[in-house]
Amino acid sequence: MDRLTYTNLLAATASQQEPAQEISTGPLLLAATLILLLVAIILIFLLLVLSKPSHKTKEKTRTGLHSQGSRRDVWLKKINQVVEDFEAGSLTRDQAFTQLAQAARDFASTASGTDVSTQTLTELNQGPRGSNRQGQDLLRQTIAALYPPEFADEQFNAAARETSVAQAAEWVSSLVERWR
Repeated sequence: MDRLTYTNLLAATASQQEPAQEISTGPLLLAATLILLLVAIILIFLLLVLSKPSHKTKEKTRTGLHSQGSRRDVWLKKINQVVEDFEAGSLTRDQAFTQLAQAARDFASTASGTDVSTQTLTELNQGPRGSNRQGQDLLRQTIAALYPPEFADEQFNAAARETSVAQAAEWVSSLVERWR
């Protein structure tokens, strides 16, 4: 076949061809959009549901003066144990003051239902005064009295030097006994 014949054949074939029927993309595009929208809604729903913290019901712990952990005799035994351990030599003076201050904070936390176990004196003084002002004031006074022997240098501070572990234990015992 010569070149001219081939070109004529191509031209004749091209002229006989009809354009392909157009495919309507409207319904296909609409279906794809609806599917993507549905997937997006499901993903957003799952994101919202799974991102919320679970609301498991926790067993409510009893707090206040009538709970087992706040019985005065239990706390007084803890305080007396600190004095006994100090006198036996198993605690240093600093350790005894630290344990007495912690016992005062732990008792107040249990009795009030508010955790004050790690609060400093400044935080206790700045904190809100709840329904038990007398108890909170007693705690502040007790912790304030314990600060010099617990933290101050005995060489420069008379209160730190002159306060005994037994005296500090009496302050904490008084807090426990007078708390209402």
